Amino acid sequence: MDVYWSTVYPPEVYADYNMLYRAPEPLISDIVGQRGSENPHDFFACPAWHLHANNMFVVRGIIEANIAIKPDGFAPLDDKSQLSAQLFSYMHPTRKGFRTILFDHRMLFFAEQPLVLATYPAYLHHSEVNSRLHYIPAAYDISQWLRPIQGTYEVREDVTSVRLKQDDALYYVKFETTEKIRLRRFQMTAELHAIVHGCVHYKLFRPRSSLAKVYEAFTQAKQDNRTLKLIKENLLD
Repeated sequence: MDVYWSTVYPPEVYADYNMLYRAPEPLISDIVGQRGSENPHDFFACPAWHLHANNMFVVRGIIEANIAIKPDGFAPLDDKSQLSAQLFSYMHPTRKGFRTILFDHRMLFFAEQPLVLATYPAYLHHSEVNSRLHYIPAAYDISQWLRPIQGTYEVREDVTSVRLKQDDALYYVKFETTEKIRLRRFQMTAELHAIVHGCVHYKLFRPRSSLAKVYEAFTQAKQDNRTLKLIKENLLD
């Protein structure tokens, strides 16, 4: 099954960001090279784990960041982080004792057939960003909604800094199907970006809409057909 992906940044505005992104990598092939030789009955040989990890991909960071986390915002801790510190912002917190952070790393996926994409914390990749920030997972049907995935995290209020390295695993995406997934990149265009913008801002006008309601709005407006046509006209591979 083909799954189309891109960044959300319009290339005419953020061409540098667009070039930094690369395709997510299959989780199994990404970590199997770390397998030890001492235990022939490890979880790599477990069919239950393979069922879970099937069609799961690793999304990696594109920049380095060493930032201070303050109650009133974020600040660079070195010269290289002057730009990257601007990519962090706060959302309204959900739980007491935690802050909710949005990291502006935008991935966009779309499928021609009904297909649920689920995101997970990068629990098999150990780094400072994954130990200090706690990724908030989500799931939705990427054939009926064109909304970007971003890095949304909880962080304890006593955490005062975090360091993100280039190519750190940020989170995993899993496509809920037994069919083999082929990722195909497309070029973001102004018209596709406008459709994304409409999805992102839909709940400003229809607050507390369920997934069923936003899917209905998207398909009734024929945005699924329009999105697929534009994607196929702008495929890069």
